[in-house]
Amino acid sequence: MQQLWHWPKHSEKMGYCGLEDVSENFDVSFANNEINKDFRIKLKPADFERADTLLLQLAEKDLADIDPGYYIFDFSDEELKEIIEKQDEWNSLDFLLSKKILKERGVEVNVSQIQTLKEKRLEALAEPEESPKVLIVAGYILAVVGGLIAIIIGAYLRTHKRTLPNGEHVFNYAPADRAHGERILIIGILALVLSAAYQFMKYI
Repeated sequence: MQQLWHWPKHSEKMGYCGLEDVSENFDVSFANNEINKDFRIKLKPADFERADTLLLQLAEKDLADIDPGYYIFDFSDEELKEIIEKQDEWNSLDFLLSKKILKERGVEVNVSQIQTLKEKRLEALAEPEESPKVLIVAGYILAVVGGLIAIIIGAYLRTHKRTLPNGEHVFNYAPADRAHGERILIIGILALVLSAAYQFMKYI
């Protein structure tokens, strides 16, 4: 199920977002527990930064009431710095709390440093994944025999993208791997067409 949703009191700034229910269709426990519901908010790339700002503003209000036994208080300076560096892997409260703890320990992390870390993080996340050699070989083999799966593999290698924390979409694989995907796709389509033509000719 998907429906339109907007940030309360921020609709003018944020615009509309997609709210998608990705919960399991079947509850094996038969408990029908609403706590286990899984929703994803789908934003336009242009709204990612504003959404992050809003989340930080909301988390700022929770800092004063944080439990003294919260597990992050036991983290080392290096572990806290890693939270700041990999902000996309942590929630906004953990990020702000890490900055606060470091400051109390005499380790200052300014806005410029955070921006530099964020840029380096984005560069690292934008790097193509390791070449899927097994998938490429399988794609060529299946393409030669005219398998429909080869076409799917080729299209996947050629077009698959992932979304970075800033909303930017980047190709999952390096240009060389995407070129393999394109060749697999073309060979697979030609083989499928020839196979279909051959089968057709047999019945004429």
